[in-house]
Amino acid sequence: MLELVVLRALVGRIPIVARLISIVFILATTIGLIIHFIEPDVFPTWFDAVWWALVTVSTVGYGDFVPVTTIGRVLGIILIFSGVGFMTLFVTSLAAKMISTVNAFREGMLTFMGDGHVIIIGWNERSRHAIENLQKVEPKSSIVLIDDTLQELPQGLRHIHFVRGNSSEDATLKQANIGLASSVLITAQHQGSEFSSDAHSILSTLAVKSQHPEVYTIVEVLTTEQIANAKRAGADEIVESTTLTGSVLINSLLYHHMSDVLDDLLTFNERTQLTFSPIVEEHVNKTFAALLSELYNRGDLLIGVKRSEEVLLHPPHDTVIQQGDLLILINRLHASTIT
Repeated sequence: MLELVVLRALVGRIPIVARLISIVFILATTIGLIIHFIEPDVFPTWFDAVWWALVTVSTVGYGDFVPVTTIGRVLGIILIFSGVGFMTLFVTSLAAKMISTVNAFREGMLTFMGDGHVIIIGWNERSRHAIENLQKVEPKSSIVLIDDTLQELPQGLRHIHFVRGNSSEDATLKQANIGLASSVLITAQHQGSEFSSDAHSILSTLAVKSQHPEVYTIVEVLTTEQIANAKRAGADEIVESTTLTGSVLINSLLYHHMSDVLDDLLTFNERTQLTFSPIVEEHVNKTFAALLSELYNRGDLLIGVKRSEEVLLHPPHDTVIQQGDLLILINRLHASTIT
């Protein structure tokens, strides 16, 4: 990510580089023409004179042509000092641009130029976990992190574009190129009250949807009362983390080690098990029981169906699979991953 940003910065310096090269070429050509007439014996052709001028201005100095007159040597001195000045200006200009670009990238001041990216709003342990697992599942995915509490991109994060700013402001979202994003994850900020955290998440949702109504937006809320407001704001999916965490805790209390089961099902690595899978044409119009048997023989356990916005877990055996359904599967672990 940083390498691409630096490359764009260098490309952006092409106009300055072109002007410097033009000035050097015009200077070398002019002085070469003059010294050709001053010392025709040393520089028999105009090309020889220009060659000497270009070699001199670049401070290489092969020594194949050397002026012998005082005027010729004065012109050589002018070329030498001009070359040193232009080369210094060229190198320092590029170095300054690279340093400023790297600093701006780390401080979240640069605009993201890609598309099809995932935007994650809010820096916390949940967003860190989301970034790490997303990069495991989709290593080539582009991720943009928006946060207004960080001073610079956190250490250890690679291939992440950081945008520093308020996620409810249009300028910040435009800097993250919201118009070309594929999905947005808005995490709750555990600062202040739960109500103010949810209010900020809903405000960010409104800003996201106003900029890009079609982008799939997942919003984390902390209170049940704000779920309706999040839906009205345009959230496509709402995660009520407080209730979800509470459910895991009570299940672990009633059935010891239930949290270990859920952790295994939801972990994103070589042991990933719980997945959504689109149906193929041959699955349409089959019963749940028939498809359960077929998929189990190939190593997948069918536990439910997602139909539009409805999730059918362990439906009746005669439930008919329809076009557009998503299968909820538990993938069988390979023997090498079972300890």
